[in-house]
Amino acid sequence: MKAAIPTLLALATLGATGTSTAALVAYWNFNGLLIATAGAPGTGTVPTSIDADLGSGTVGLSTWGGLVDDFGGATQNAIVPDASGASLSLLAGGSSAPLPGNDTFITISFSMAGFENPVITFDTRGTSTGFDTGLWSWSTNGLDFTPVDGVNTATRTTSFAKAMVDLSDVDGLDGAPNVFLRYALSGATTGSGNNRIDNLQVNAIPEPSVALLGALGALSLLRRRRP
Repeated sequence: MKAAIPTLLALATLGATGTSTAALVAYWNFNGLLIATAGAPGTGTVPTSIDADLGSGTVGLSTWGGLVDDFGGATQNAIVPDASGASLSLLAGGSSAPLPGNDTFITISFSMAGFENPVITFDTRGTSTGFDTGLWSWSTNGLDFTPVDGVNTATRTTSFAKAMVDLSDVDGLDGAPNVFLRYALSGATTGSGNNRIDNLQVNAIPEPSVALLGALGALSLLRRRRP
């Protein structure tokens, strides 16, 4: 039992030096979507927001101008044992230009309190007439948004692939109690053109003080259990 104490002390040191591994902040598998007919957010069985399945966060749809459906999903970025199930399917909508979904967005909100260096990953696919531009921006007040340069996660490829938005260099998000990410889509050429989002994960590194407290707590528990 004594040999374990240096190990926990080493863990505490790792936490203090900021070398902790990533932890899950929020995760949406979208398998709970049960949309009878594609519609605008808030109509029929289309929700206006979707709570995280694990962790804490919300995907807001109220600002999406097109239609929403729940086409089949994927498993590349799923957390085991989640099945492929459904996906958040964003359609351009309309029958002629300007298509209402183009240049509108969804909003992903969560807390980074106690965390730093967030990375967003998800499964995505599109259709040949779907959105070809998907741009991200971030905010800590929900009003003033800063674009994420050099990132376009929209695709017209018809098979799912994993996409990533690495925000680890955005210092303004570290420890922020409220984070808002906008995902804006454009470039669809028909109303049925769509892109799907599935198994959306937000992962981040526990801040050094949080990791240190966790390691010290484990060390204290171990000391109490020593014979």
